[in-house]
Amino acid sequence: MFMRQSLTVAFLSATCAMASAAETTRLLILHTNDCHGQCGTRKATWVRRQDPPLVGGVGRAAAVVRDERKARGDALLVLDGGDWYAGTPEGAIDAGLEYLKLLSMIGYDAMCVGNHDFDHGIPNLQRLLREARLPGIAANLYEVGANARVAWVPAWRIVERAGLRIALVGIVTTATPEISHPDARTIVFLEPAEALRRARKELEGKVDWILPVTHQGVEEDRQLARAHPDLPLIVGGHSHTFLKEGVREGSVLIVQAGTKLSAIGRVEVEVDRAARKVLSARASLQDLDVEPSEPVAEVEAAISAIVAKSDERMSVVVGEASGHFGRSKDPLASSAAGNLVADSLREHARADVGIMNRGGVRTDLAAGKLTRRDLYEFLPFDNDVTVVSIEGAVLHELFRRAIEGKSHSGIEVSGVVLRARRGAEGNAFLGATIGGAELDKRKTYRVAMHSFMADGGDAYIEKVPLGPARIDEPLLLRDLLEVRLKARGSLAPDDGNRYEVAP
Repeated sequence: MFMRQSLTVAFLSATCAMASAAETTRLLILHTNDCHGQCGTRKATWVRRQDPPLVGGVGRAAAVVRDERKARGDALLVLDGGDWYAGTPEGAIDAGLEYLKLLSMIGYDAMCVGNHDFDHGIPNLQRLLREARLPGIAANLYEVGANARVAWVPAWRIVERAGLRIALVGIVTTATPEISHPDARTIVFLEPAEALRRARKELEGKVDWILPVTHQGVEEDRQLARAHPDLPLIVGGHSHTFLKEGVREGSVLIVQAGTKLSAIGRVEVEVDRAARKVLSARASLQDLDVEPSEPVAEVEAAISAIVAKSDERMSVVVGEASGHFGRSKDPLASSAAGNLVADSLREHARADVGIMNRGGVRTDLAAGKLTRRDLYEFLPFDNDVTVVSIEGAVLHELFRRAIEGKSHSGIEVSGVVLRARRGAEGNAFLGATIGGAELDKRKTYRVAMHSFMADGGDAYIEKVPLGPARIDEPLLLRDLLEVRLKARGSLAPDDGNRYEVAP
């Protein structure tokens, strides 16, 4: 009798387990962000300076997606968190179109628009979305003076995967008008939590899962998670953060995969098919540090073609670096890379002050021969040398915003020593000396920067209007460095700190 009862219980348990297994399934999400025009591999100098390994690229990412698609079928979702093309010579061809045609070969289900995707203006972004056939999304872009989203990019895309109807909702950083093309100031970037609230209301009853795909950075994603604590997952971008296992804000998992296709993010999602809901999500990063055993032939051919278009000019050696020009992660510490650009600006313009926004310097310069490609990747944005004559009071406010502001990475300076104090609630600006003398708020200074900053970019200074107080020289920053290299032959790093930090 006991044995018969035991067999019955065992049979019922096995049956329940089989039923439960039949009602749950797994969905794999592969995600990238901030590709920034990266076609092939690049040297991972952050792993080791000498003989660095080669990582990343569209070819390796495409091979991973292809292999997982073969293995998973419709239980695969492929997403991107924005900033698609700006950053390499290949990304610059036809204002991004050639690279985006290549990137689209990976096979994304949805791609959030990023701030740098506005870099050539809204008409160009519209052209890219249309001609590259990108599955772009952005739910927080609204027409000025109207309670209506822009018509040229969908707010979301709905797909069916693993038995769920999933709405992929795009959210773009509200800082875009300050850090991209002036066209971005002609539309409204709605606050993300409110934009998502509106989207959820419109999608209620139509989908099983709302998945935000964002381009706003980890801290802003945390804020979004606090406003919408029932979300299982946010797939992000913008801050270039390598989140090996994601981070959690409450029960919300936030993921991001660094930059330049160095890695591809993986999120394993367990789905209850009967209840039509997400049970769990677990994140990891897959480094793209190994050549695929079977490359995707058509993607590799497209990479070779686009690189060939830019390589003839970009492979020219223009000089040499006698040491490594690294960047600083400390907002109150100068770097060799930043000092180089700020000094080049000031000396070229014979100015009192040289200023460079840290966000404009996108990589280090390694010691050794320097090619035009190296300079392009170092300073990829099409910003011209600009000289402005401004009062000391304006310059004082610029320095204060740079040191006390929390939304940007700060500035590098030349001819200036900036004094500051660190604090638990934020840094404080204490003053500055220019040419050894205390900054005089009543004096007019000659300041060299670049056109993006002079136009109000990064919001360190209000736009300086054209006229006697502003001179725009048709010389890109990277071309300025090439001129400097031709005159000197080599560049030596200056690691001197232009910040004095009070204890």
